[in-house]
Amino acid sequence: MARLRNHHARWRTALIDSLQEAFFVCDEDGAVIEINSSFTTILGYGPEDLPYQPIHPWWPEAATDPEAHRQVAEAFATLTGQKRGSYTIPVTHRDGHRLWVTATFNQVQDPETDRTVIVGTFRDVSAEHFAIQRETALAALSTRLSQALSLPDAVEGSLEELKKLWRARQVAAVLFGSGDEPALTCTDTSVTWRNLCAERRQVLTGLREHPALTAFPGQGEANVVLEHPEGTLVLWIDLGEQRPFTGEDQLLLSLLAGHIAQGLVRAHQIDQQRETAIALQRAILGPSRLPDGFAVRYEPATRPLEVGGDWYDTIALPDGRIGIVVGDCVGRGLEAASVMGQLRSACRALLLQNAGPSQALTALDQFAAGVPGAVCTTVFCGVLDTESGQLTYSSAGHPPGILVQPDGTVGLLEDGRSLPLAVRPGSPRPEGSCTISARSTLLLYTDGLVERRRRPLSVGIDQAGEALQAGRDTAVDDLAADVMSHLAPAGGYDDDVALLLYRHPAPLEMSFPAESGQLAPVRKALRSWLDQCDLPPGTVQNVLVAAGEACANAIEHGHRDAPGDTVYFRAEASVGNLSLTIADTGRWKVPQPELNAHRGRGMGLMRALMQQVTVTQSPTGTIVDMHTRIA
Repeated sequence: MARLRNHHARWRTALIDSLQEAFFVCDEDGAVIEINSSFTTILGYGPEDLPYQPIHPWWPEAATDPEAHRQVAEAFATLTGQKRGSYTIPVTHRDGHRLWVTATFNQVQDPETDRTVIVGTFRDVSAEHFAIQRETALAALSTRLSQALSLPDAVEGSLEELKKLWRARQVAAVLFGSGDEPALTCTDTSVTWRNLCAERRQVLTGLREHPALTAFPGQGEANVVLEHPEGTLVLWIDLGEQRPFTGEDQLLLSLLAGHIAQGLVRAHQIDQQRETAIALQRAILGPSRLPDGFAVRYEPATRPLEVGGDWYDTIALPDGRIGIVVGDCVGRGLEAASVMGQLRSACRALLLQNAGPSQALTALDQFAAGVPGAVCTTVFCGVLDTESGQLTYSSAGHPPGILVQPDGTVGLLEDGRSLPLAVRPGSPRPEGSCTISARSTLLLYTDGLVERRRRPLSVGIDQAGEALQAGRDTAVDDLAADVMSHLAPAGGYDDDVALLLYRHPAPLEMSFPAESGQLAPVRKALRSWLDQCDLPPGTVQNVLVAAGEACANAIEHGHRDAPGDTVYFRAEASVGNLSLTIADTGRWKVPQPELNAHRGRGMGLMRALMQQVTVTQSPTGTIVDMHTRIA
């Protein structure tokens, strides 16, 4: 019987050793008490050191690889808590390199001892795991790069993916280009090239001379060099202390670096295309310099080229009035932009020929009928007298303009409406008119600002009116930004948007020689402008006196040694506030009345007449800002 048992034991041992997979037996406490030769081949741990008590030596250490340690701990809990199962975990070979194994186990009764033991196998799946890891990492990186709208965006997105993949402390990219100092981008935005330690800067600088796409592992870090469209880029992955960076990691990093380099080239091409497209778009979109009192915003929905079919225009007419046009071509992108350019140029030419708004749109209708893609273009065309505030306008299917009075009353410019362009060419276009009263604000826009899916257009128009009403005491350029921000959908505008704002009267701006003979013309121009603001007589008088004192100070004190230099003057009125700015290039002291009883009263007079007076001095000159409330 004993001989039979020995024969059975030898046969069992030979059978287990013949298995290609690592075989192990654990007792009830999880200690490994038996292994086969394949176990030693795969993991490097032999039978001479049995039993292997938990925590088994092939487990990744928590200090060096906390994530791998967590995965194994969860698997071990499963092994001791269930009768059977299978899981894939990272393990560490006795020589230190990383493996991935699929462990399969069953709980059985030992027929000799009647104790419950765990019988299992390890199958080396490192090759499959790393192949899947490479595919997953490349797919994630490709997705991130495809979403990048610019070269810096592509770099930042790549760094975030590398940080996520290796669970790194931080990842940085250093671009050695044509500048005097390398440009650093880091997932930790507080890190700059200057605040890196000298040793780190020296290491990164030295790596720039190495071959591209070669990974350089170090203690708790890895680096790789790649080509950037603007120079050489060195990537630095900070893994933290004692983190291993294996051969598989080096291979993966080299593959990803090559993918990043290709993505940066594509992003650079997109940047160049965008710059060209934007230059063309801006050339045909509207004037680079707007008349005083106007503010505009333009935001195309098409990415990444940022061009579209919406436009705005202001045209200085021969009689001193200003032509105002806001239009919207059907479609998006370059095709819509090319149609827009033709229509904008044609409308501008028509208005410069002294055609009124209705006449201009009637002629533009005929022109649009011969332009492919121009059908159903909507246009608001107006002519504004900036002295009186009189606006004559005509609308070809365009959303109504919004006019907000100083008291907050909101009105829509709904007269002079007709069909969009090229729908029924030759039909006469009606005309409407209104007066933009003092300190009122006018908003013209395209439907991308107010139109949203599954809601009436009137809701968006009401929201625009509310934003305009709330900001009627805000400077017009700031108000344009506020309206765009207030009406923007959560995911950004999904249609082109063009917006034009005008506040009446426009700010008064002038420059004049620092000579006392200029005070009378300045006072006359200011009085004329104040008359347009519809202010109480007392306020007008206070402003005239305070402005006169400020201008006299600028001439006498600021340019005493350089007469004839220029003084800058600006006045702006909103609903409840009027501001004045007088700037000179001199550095003068604020006079002290107690030092000279006959002088120094001007500053006190300004402070008595205006509610706030601020004097700012710098090496380049002196600026006086004054403000008063409008009753």
